[in-house]
Amino acid sequence: MANHRLHTRLECKERCHLHMRDSFYSARTDNISLGGVLVHFNGSPPGLNVGDNCKLTMNKQHNYEYMCEITRVENTQVALRFVGMHITP
Repeated sequence: MANHRLHTRLECKERCHLHMRDSFYSARTDNISLGGVLVHFNGSPPGLNVGDNCKLTMNKQHNYEYMCEITRVENTQVALRFVGMHITP
């Protein structure tokens, strides 16, 4: 099977938080690229659907907020595509 990814993925195991609507989910990143990130949850997070928009923060970078679109939802993993970034001073 051909690999159609545009960006190289790097293993990145960091705690993160996903914010969507009024919900807040704690999770861990599995891998990251310039285009997006794969996020792993301890359980199946409810209410996450392909096409939904959300915000992602990583523990080491609380002042960086990544705007994302959910591109895939599988059991305990969610693939996110980066669509923007916001930096707070």
